[in-house]
Amino acid sequence: MKKITVTDLCYTNVDFVIADIFPESWGQRKEFSLYRQNARPCSALFFVCTDIEVTFFSPDRAQQVAGKGDIVFIPQGICYHVRVTGGGAPATDTYTVNFDLLDETREKVLLADRIEILANRQDHLPSVHLKNLYDTFYRPQKSETGDRRNLAKAKGEFFLLLDLVAESASRDSDFYYPIRRGAEAFLREWSQNEKIEKYAQMSGVSVTYFYRCFRKWSGSSPIEYRNLLRLSNAESLLRCTDMQIKEIACAVGFEDPFYFCRIFSERFGTSPKNYRKKHHTD
Repeated sequence: MKKITVTDLCYTNVDFVIADIFPESWGQRKEFSLYRQNARPCSALFFVCTDIEVTFFSPDRAQQVAGKGDIVFIPQGICYHVRVTGGGAPATDTYTVNFDLLDETREKVLLADRIEILANRQDHLPSVHLKNLYDTFYRPQKSETGDRRNLAKAKGEFFLLLDLVAESASRDSDFYYPIRRGAEAFLREWSQNEKIEKYAQMSGVSVTYFYRCFRKWSGSSPIEYRNLLRLSNAESLLRCTDMQIKEIACAVGFEDPFYFCRIFSERFGTSPKNYRKKHHTD
């Protein structure tokens, strides 16, 4: 199975087969684990519409956290599970499009070989195309020969969506690629207390420029993003282990357990101790 970059989508003759598309509200269901043990049978685009946080856990890399406006590619063949923070309003929080992308020889194509945030769109256009695609896919039009899907319209909406992704990825690359080497190391070393100067030097840029590019790419400063990854991991340890809270704080990179408790409470609205009482899995 070959891989192409998102920006190459505009210059590659590709086709696709949609297996399914569905909107979802995460007000009640906070986890998705269908593919924890079983490999995903096809690829997916996952779009976050509201102010929720979606954490993807997979064995091959550090956790990936997606927020409002993020468009995530999930490749065929991987195992992973999902946990959601926030949600609850009567609204569509996410859309998922399950599909196979094909080249001109009908060989399957991947946009990434792991779960990856391809782009971020803060406007309403992805939601518009996804809603239109859903309506076209699940609400066939009446005709003389019975109910029929408008396949041309479905293809059009999906290609418009892919075009938005490619356009956004091209824009985002202006911020990510200059700091890519340092940013990738930073994301691998989220539990370490390395100074940001290290990653700026690895990228060959100034600290100020590294901060600016990182914020424009991720929406957060490097420190905020690192804390978010740490808190997501701490949440998982509180749920699934009997480690002491000070041990969890140390394991995820916080030297001061009191500081850890404070920012955990700010993030989740409750202390680590109370969170464990409510969510711990026996």
